[in-house]
Amino acid sequence: MLLLGELLIGAVLGLIISTTGVGGGVLVLPVLVYLFGMDALAAVATANLLSMLMKISSTGMHFRLGNIPVKRSLMILAVMLPSTLIASYGITYLAAVPAWHNYVQIGINSLIVLAIALSLFIFCTRLFRPEKLAKEQPEKQPASLLNFIIPGTCAGITIGATGVGGGVVMLPILIKYAGMNIKQAIGTSVFVTMLLSGASALAYGQGGYTDVHLALVLGVGSILSIPLAKYLLKTVSDRTFQWVTFGFIVCSAVTMLYRVIVPG
Repeated sequence: MLLLGELLIGAVLGLIISTTGVGGGVLVLPVLVYLFGMDALAAVATANLLSMLMKISSTGMHFRLGNIPVKRSLMILAVMLPSTLIASYGITYLAAVPAWHNYVQIGINSLIVLAIALSLFIFCTRLFRPEKLAKEQPEKQPASLLNFIIPGTCAGITIGATGVGGGVVMLPILIKYAGMNIKQAIGTSVFVTMLLSGASALAYGQGGYTDVHLALVLGVGSILSIPLAKYLLKTVSDRTFQWVTFGFIVCSAVTMLYRVIVPG
């Protein structure tokens, strides 16, 4: 029964993520914290591994569709990977010091709240002012990725430290600073964050924080939801999905804020 419940939770998460495009960390972290009783470190570590597993098939799909400019994506990965690893290994190192462990937990929870709040802001813009995002698409690609270095580094730190930001944070900066259209931004975001999440999960795993078994079970559950997701995408309006997802993100922000205010 426990395994069945985990598969069902994974299926629900996979259904929401695949039908709305919202980053998994926004929804997965509160589930891991409240349903599975994980602390912040274990939740971030497991969420990163699960994010990688869920994005493998999506990456293959975007490669086949030609949505991933390989050279530019690898350059973006080169910018973001160091900061992601520094954040991940830095947190595991500090958490290993008993005097710092509780402070690290509070810091991670606070960063998660800020990241989810940013996700909520961006999602609200997409929901209530879609024309604003459309205007941000560039007419042509810039000659270099120099403008991407600072925002890309910050995004890498966010992903490594919180597991949040893969989709809703990456998409705007890829469009604005890497000169990509929306399809390229989505494909590149899926590809790059799959690798970044895997690297971050490896760093946390070396510290013993990643629940590999649970991540694998939830990942399998998310695959089981694909047929239903395809059916719903054909029969339910995008606007309905957006409003449902908006509710989930608000709940995520509230629950994680409560975690910060009332730790433990």
